[in-house]
Amino acid sequence: MTSEVCWIWLAERLGAGSKLCRRLLEVFGSPEEIWRAPRQQLAVVSMTRHRLDCLADKDLSYAQHIWDDCVRRHIAVVPLADAAYPPPLRDIADPPTVLYVRGTLPDLRNRLTVSVVGTRKATPYGRHAARYFAGTLAQNGCLIVSGMAEGVDGEANRAALDAGSETIAVLGCGVDVCYPPAHRELMRDIIAHGAVISEYPPGADPDRTHFPMRNRIITGLSRGTLVVEAPKKSGALISADLALEQGRDVFAVPGDINRPNSAGCNALIRQGGAELVQSPSDILSYYEHGGSRNAQLVPLGFVQTEELPERKLAAEAPPVASVPRSMRTLTGSEQECTVWRAVRDGRHTVDSMVEHTGLSASEVLTALTMLEVGAYVIRTGEGYRAADDVQL
Repeated sequence: MTSEVCWIWLAERLGAGSKLCRRLLEVFGSPEEIWRAPRQQLAVVSMTRHRLDCLADKDLSYAQHIWDDCVRRHIAVVPLADAAYPPPLRDIADPPTVLYVRGTLPDLRNRLTVSVVGTRKATPYGRHAARYFAGTLAQNGCLIVSGMAEGVDGEANRAALDAGSETIAVLGCGVDVCYPPAHRELMRDIIAHGAVISEYPPGADPDRTHFPMRNRIITGLSRGTLVVEAPKKSGALISADLALEQGRDVFAVPGDINRPNSAGCNALIRQGGAELVQSPSDILSYYEHGGSRNAQLVPLGFVQTEELPERKLAAEAPPVASVPRSMRTLTGSEQECTVWRAVRDGRHTVDSMVEHTGLSASEVLTALTMLEVGAYVIRTGEGYRAADDVQL
């Protein structure tokens, strides 16, 4: 019997999200001693009868099977007490007893870690914003954490990789199970340049009950959580609530008031649950002013995934200061280009843009939101002006 087998036994007996692990360790000192303790000794720790029955079952065969499977498939088992266990995650009220890891866990101790979350059914706006924020933050040294899901999560993990950075994906299934199946290539790249992690053992299928539990790990790993796009009922809003409960910072990208997918973000901002951010520099400045961030922002603008540097290991990435400031080409939609031209030509108010372009007020406001998030236009006291470093 190895220490890892006892940790796996304890994790399987307690289940995901249990707060009991710490109390047991405080009393007994190690999972081996918890395993050795008879039922009457275990009963000194307050727990349900069902949980006591589970811990009184000393059968190690399933835990041994999981351990043997991990060894054979080169899956790392990182217990709560292991030095490699991420310190920020250890600090939450209900940390995973064991993490299963494929790839290499980055060192989080001296690095600003930001989780990027949002709806699976992302609009082009949401996908674009996820790439812009995650890619630019990664270029500036931030570690991006997300869930590798469809929509916002997958775009965030991919943009971090394309920026030459490591990234972490937290799964609601075993680390040997690719979910969604369409992200096999993305999963392979994350494993090569970061880590795919889960508290569920290899072979565990995705289950709808797993994902809310998975979300607490995403936010627990991170200093701040960015909600990019989320409708009123969204797992991303669960992540925001969890981050607030964990004492972490929450940021939200505003969206069009007419888009259901923006309702959750707008509500978070309105209710004071999140800081409104319009560019990655807002997040970096937030931490600079708090004394926890020293890197300077690389002004990449509203980047597309394909415009980011060729993927490479972080150790091979060029220093932040080497990325030059240059003219940016606006590659937005036809409506965005039309509105930008109007602003450039002196139409600084929404009314004047509507009159000049023939677009509706809603279409102009939608285009302005995209342009402002990308720093293609700048809001002033008199309306909007075009950024000086943009060309069509």
